[in-house]
Amino acid sequence: MNVVVVDDEVQIRKWFHILLLKTGLPLQIAGSCGNGKEALELCRASRIDLIITDIKMPVMDGIELIQHLKSEFPAIRVLILSAYGEFHYASEALKAGASEYILKAEVTVESLKEAVLKVMGDIDTEKKRVQEVDTLKSTLNENQNALRALYFTELLRGVPTAIQEFDNKMGVFKIALDKRHITLMAVCIDDYRNTLKTARIKTKELLDMAMVNIMDETLQNEANGGCSLLFEQGVYVVLVNTPGHGGKSAREATLRYAHRISNHLYDFIGVPVSIGISLTYNDLSLLGRQYSEAYEALSKKQFYGRRSVVWYEDVEERPTKKDNKELNAALSEWSHYLDRGDYELARRYIQAFMEDMGRQKHIPEQELKMFCLESVFLLLQNLRRKLSQGMNEAQAAFDTGLPQQEISQLSSFHEVKEWILLRIGKLLEEAGTSRQGYSEAIRKTCDYIYASFSEEISLQYVAELVHLNKTYLSELFKKETGTSFNDFLTQVRIEKAKELILAGEVKMGAMAEQVGYPDGSYFTKVFKKVTGMTPMEFKQSGGRLKG
Repeated sequence: MNVVVVDDEVQIRKWFHILLLKTGLPLQIAGSCGNGKEALELCRASRIDLIITDIKMPVMDGIELIQHLKSEFPAIRVLILSAYGEFHYASEALKAGASEYILKAEVTVESLKEAVLKVMGDIDTEKKRVQEVDTLKSTLNENQNALRALYFTELLRGVPTAIQEFDNKMGVFKIALDKRHITLMAVCIDDYRNTLKTARIKTKELLDMAMVNIMDETLQNEANGGCSLLFEQGVYVVLVNTPGHGGKSAREATLRYAHRISNHLYDFIGVPVSIGISLTYNDLSLLGRQYSEAYEALSKKQFYGRRSVVWYEDVEERPTKKDNKELNAALSEWSHYLDRGDYELARRYIQAFMEDMGRQKHIPEQELKMFCLESVFLLLQNLRRKLSQGMNEAQAAFDTGLPQQEISQLSSFHEVKEWILLRIGKLLEEAGTSRQGYSEAIRKTCDYIYASFSEEISLQYVAELVHLNKTYLSELFKKETGTSFNDFLTQVRIEKAKELILAGEVKMGAMAEQVGYPDGSYFTKVFKKVTGMTPMEFKQSGGRLKG
């Protein structure tokens, strides 16, 4: 098996080479790389079976590398290692498709050998699964699955005889499942109607059997037991015993089962699913309650797109004050841009905010839709105040409830995001064609700033470009835009810097020059003055500003 070690520290790479050799496994060290980009290029040039990679690296980190590999080389397995022990790193790595996650500080020859052996076993298992999918119709026992599904359906509905017969039925169906410490997962096909068209198995009945078969096999390999069944159209139930009976280790193990199920269903038959996870109980009569918990959690998160995994305890009693505060702060910032007349920056702000919401996935659906409606209303009111005419048709549409009707029919975050960006774009376009707006000189000045913000720009130089006196241009710019020339230029530069930081494509050391500041320390000072934090603090916060 060909292995590549990826870490930005040379000594770490050398250390792992030694550990791999000491395992005694039939491994070939195909190369070592300092970042994900180098590793991806090596994979494109050579046949690689396993990549052992750090998470935090420059240029391209481990999560990005996994995402690229899933697209280009899905057969390559990835073992994530890092000095960071926080749980969310493991969650992101597993969700992206990593086979295992281990901490550098805990690595030994034996633990590394065990992890690599598991990867080798997964590769062999995957080959077998591909063969099984090809011959699925002839090998599945339809009658057995039907009887099993009927029994578990009665169990979920709390039928007393089904509860009493549990131990006996587990023996008959040959299912390794104990009545104690059961966790229930609700597995729902994302975009059910379209998935039936794009899945590798087109026949609905055969697809249902394939789903159950893959989930059962995943549980057998990962949890040494458990079972799944089709409960209603597009929704499946998974029952598994929780290892450790609670605590962080149990949570991590259950999360791993859920992500494995999601990854296997998508990789093997092209079916994207989202999964809700219930609390764990010791009473079989509470299975119906567990299904309600799992499905409720699933419903709240599936709005944000495909392949979500969510715990009921994370959404059961989520406080709304923090969410409301965040939305109110965003509306305040949006209104601030509008009042200044910075419509392009306002549009970019809303786009960045919605992208951030898509990453965090924590604002409830109805609250986010109300935020979008309020944002559109604020823009419309702002344009009406500044224009003597031209927005009456848009106002009439809003007054009759058309936007409310439109957004209420949207079922996913992606659709809501596209809706608000399209609505805002149309309003600004209508305003641009129906208003006197900025004078030609100010429009040219703004266009020049947007196009040349990374260069050295002076008011005197721009005044000469638009054939105006420097003092007059300054006064005119302030009058029409509501802000000074220098403040506008600073805002454009800082907004671009935030985009570059979040994109992660430019090193922090080179950031200042990219946005028009040759002095890095001065750039940091300006950035902190505008945003309330340094560029590094902004990066570490994931783009969430203070306050």
